[in-house]
Amino acid sequence: MQLRGDSLVRQCRIDAWQVIQGGSDPVYVAAATYLKSIGFVNQAEVARVLDIATNPNSLFVQYNDAKRSRNASARELTVEDDMAPVVEYLKSRGLSTPEVVAVVAGHPPVLSYSVEERLAPFWDYMQDTVGLQDVGAVIAKRPSLLGLDLSNLEKIVGYLKSVDTPPETIVKYMMTSI
Repeated sequence: MQLRGDSLVRQCRIDAWQVIQGGSDPVYVAAATYLKSIGFVNQAEVARVLDIATNPNSLFVQYNDAKRSRNASARELTVEDDMAPVVEYLKSRGLSTPEVVAVVAGHPPVLSYSVEERLAPFWDYMQDTVGLQDVGAVIAKRPSLLGLDLSNLEKIVGYLKSVDTPPETIVKYMMTSI
């Protein structure tokens, strides 16, 4: 299904309405339809991504940290208000559609992030302070970086700079181990 913009949102609404008639969750169906429209093909993967992004107690997420026993960013998502803006933002920053699919599959909570409050500040910090020229390429390889809280990332980078870590080494750490 290759739909764009308004026609995609309209199709998600039509699919949701059809599901209402059958008793399924229309919000879930609209979200699943949207994910399929951007390139997800495996229904089990769609279900996994949506469970992680919307269920704070998802069994697909396991933390080895007592402080993070649940997915704090999980919430009900809508295509228009949550998912589409994130996907469009990632594309506007240079990620191809297959890379966006890989990022969402690799870090489903990204669908619940605010573009203005989380993604844009993260992107700007990575470019301006860390010195990454192609943030999109790094995110495509390491989607989990998006899960780092910006204040924690600032502490890590601040420490590395305070011990005179060369900028290219900090970039290397971002790409491989932080």
